[in-house]
Amino acid sequence: MAKIEVTQQTLDFIAVWEGFHTSAYKDYFNADGTIRWSIGYGTKSKEGATITQAEALDLMGIDLARRAARLEKQINFAPTINQATALLSAAYNLGSVPNKVLAHLNNNAFDLAGIELSKYCWAGSGDDKKKLPALVRRRQAECRLLVDEVDKMTRGEPRVQYNRVYHLLDQNASIDQFVAVARQAYEARETVGFSYDDAGIGDLEQRTVILHGTHPENIIDWFQEHYSGVDVVQDEIPPKTPHKPSVPQTRALVGLHGSADGSWGNAVLDDTQRLIKTAKIEAYKGLSNESADSVRILKDINADMFFCIRLMAKVNAEQSTASDFVQEVASHARSWWNQGVRYFEIHNEPNLAIEGMWSAWKDGAEFASFWLQVKSYLQEDMPDSRWGFPGLSPTFQIENVRYSPTRFFSEAWQAVDEADWIGAHCYWQNETELHSHDGGRWWERYKDTGKEILITEFSNPSPDVDKNIKGHQYVNYYNNLLNGAHSAYCFLSTASASFDHEVWKGSNIATIVGDRNGNTT
Repeated sequence: MAKIEVTQQTLDFIAVWEGFHTSAYKDYFNADGTIRWSIGYGTKSKEGATITQAEALDLMGIDLARRAARLEKQINFAPTINQATALLSAAYNLGSVPNKVLAHLNNNAFDLAGIELSKYCWAGSGDDKKKLPALVRRRQAECRLLVDEVDKMTRGEPRVQYNRVYHLLDQNASIDQFVAVARQAYEARETVGFSYDDAGIGDLEQRTVILHGTHPENIIDWFQEHYSGVDVVQDEIPPKTPHKPSVPQTRALVGLHGSADGSWGNAVLDDTQRLIKTAKIEAYKGLSNESADSVRILKDINADMFFCIRLMAKVNAEQSTASDFVQEVASHARSWWNQGVRYFEIHNEPNLAIEGMWSAWKDGAEFASFWLQVKSYLQEDMPDSRWGFPGLSPTFQIENVRYSPTRFFSEAWQAVDEADWIGAHCYWQNETELHSHDGGRWWERYKDTGKEILITEFSNPSPDVDKNIKGHQYVNYYNNLLNGAHSAYCFLSTASASFDHEVWKGSNIATIVGDRNGNTT
């Protein structure tokens, strides 16, 4: 019987195509209509789960070992390491290796097997059926491995096809300009350099060159002559004019995010009220679909309570316009305004697919247009309101899940310039990340806008950290937000589902936070 081993090459190859997800995501709908949740590198999971990269690789290895055992019974030859990688990649992606592919392999017709396998690059059915470029590239890479050409690759040919983006600076770019472009490229792990040849070279099907600064007028023609097929675009983000410095403040207000369910349209829940009293909360973030009676109730607890309201509406392909959004939020927003609330956050994490990315807008510039239209619709009926650019989902880009927050923010500069304040979301899972600019200090990336910054969400969502420890981390976080952030809202007071590792209800977090000026260490 053939022997198939799951090698490191196999794990690395599949990981490149699957992409890594730290949290469970909706993958697809099962035949019975239930949601298939996946995590890590595409293994089965459940809603709300999180995972490390090492754990995800282990799970993928276990899954592949089962598939390898099944494949060993289906083939009559001993595959090379490359062929085993190709077969396991196809099985992992498709569920199993197609029967016709197996038949060709068992007849020693590897070329025909490759041709047959390359047909599996379509998604959907009927009128919705379409060929996916990512699957085309994956099948091509698997076919090269299957016919064992990988050992015969010519020098310079890529191991696998990928979409390369090269940020090309002019030769006179300053160190500050280089750093600014590097920050933009970092989130998507793209390339930054100064060489026209380096930008164009490579046997890749998708090559994009983004021009920064001043380049020869005929540069696009030059690329087409020497490196045909390269997509050359000019960076259209203008240099920012410095904003006036923000007003210094000594300490951020201690805030809490209200019910994840908008209290089901009711005023602030009793459980949340108790948490706010115990924690001595100074600022409250609510969803617009919660009853504005919350203002009266919370001001009875703290007469100086500050309020920030997120305008809550579903955005997708069916509800993608600013007018759709306004129609859903306007009456709720006006109710809060009538109660004296003036700070409103327009939408939430718009760089996520589940919040409208790729269905309502394709980049930050298109979202900026959406944001400006919403503001224009609402501000006439709600004068002297202060409109916030929403907190983005932080860290790095995840294909089809999260658009690079750094690039999105830069592209949305028109909305950022018009915003009265900037929202920021900061998350961490350990002490190191708490103090990192990719974690608890993510908000500091926006300090050079010169605008008020409200940390509209922050928390430690790790399932492996005790909530007492999280409470002390939050005290540390609140106490160290000096001279920069206006207020910080811990996510989350209560929720009917999900967020089990973040909700304050049922834990000692409120008590620990309430004793923040006492002996809490």
